[in-house]
Amino acid sequence: MRCVPPSWRHDLVAEVDLIEEVARLHGYQALPDEIRPYRPGSTLDAPLWTVAAHLRDALSALGLLEVRPIPFLAGGENHVRLLNPLAENEAHLRRTLLESLARRAEHNLAHMVGNVRLYEIGSAFAPGDSLPDETIRVALLVMGDREPAHFAGPATASYDAWDAKALAERTARVAFPGAEIVLQPTEDDDGRLWSVLIDGQSRGEVRRLTLDAPVWAQAAFGFELVLGTMSNGDVAPPGEHAHGSSEREAPRRPRPYRPLPNTPAAEFDLALLLPPGVTAARVEQVIRDSAGDLLERLAAFDEYMGSGVEPGHRSVAWRLTLRHPERTLRDKEIEGRRTRILSALQQELNVRQRTS
Repeated sequence: MRCVPPSWRHDLVAEVDLIEEVARLHGYQALPDEIRPYRPGSTLDAPLWTVAAHLRDALSALGLLEVRPIPFLAGGENHVRLLNPLAENEAHLRRTLLESLARRAEHNLAHMVGNVRLYEIGSAFAPGDSLPDETIRVALLVMGDREPAHFAGPATASYDAWDAKALAERTARVAFPGAEIVLQPTEDDDGRLWSVLIDGQSRGEVRRLTLDAPVWAQAAFGFELVLGTMSNGDVAPPGEHAHGSSEREAPRRPRPYRPLPNTPAAEFDLALLLPPGVTAARVEQVIRDSAGDLLERLAAFDEYMGSGVEPGHRSVAWRLTLRHPERTLRDKEIEGRRTRILSALQQELNVRQRTS
């Protein structure tokens, strides 16, 4: 539609002016004033935007704080240099989000704040052909107390590598629901602890971070995951639209309701000797398969390597919670499950119970 305003209406110079004129003639009082729960149009949200929204909900619920630092830093030859930097000490684009999060952690430490729980969803850049290659990532950094201190409770433990691994697993499952997620231990000495494999492809890592920190600071751990790439192509030709094609998000399955148990649980601990190369995840899978539907909860709570343990082996302790939904378990049933679990571990993984 083409509109030509009268020659005496010098105030109608843009499209928004015509819209306002139509609204005035129609009557402002006739326009609806409620906020509708939808938006016009049928174009789907960009997949990366939807994933980022889910990640923000999940990570904020875990007690982490989102930060949005500028992506500039003092880099080197492997970084992309800005043509017109704001400052010479921040003249490069970051290659990873953990580079920015590490500087935020150091800023907190300089102000005597040692409990840091930060995450960011943003862009990282690498040298490309004509333009830098941009990837969208999520990264988090944790250090200090695992939980906030409370006057009525005991002193809380500090974050360790296993906490970072658990956060990485949970973040990866939110970002890639339905994908096969494996955290593979690494043998490098550069601080990397695990590589994150998504359907067999390396997409991230968990690492121990080296900070400019005071002596009282706790160890810092970081995790970074590549969500996707940002195209360097033109948004659309002049005067046209180029909406990307994307599949509709699969409906989320609601968690089925489980009534509160009214029967007592049976708990027992297993201290197991793991040979070299046997991961805790593999042991847990065998325990779950052997325990059956009576297993309500399985948690590893201790790891020991030292006197009394064979060289190359490690002792890992699990706590198992068994419960029957309708009756109290008998001692013979509990012992039977315990024997079945130990037998399966011995046959499949050569894992045996630690007796001393």
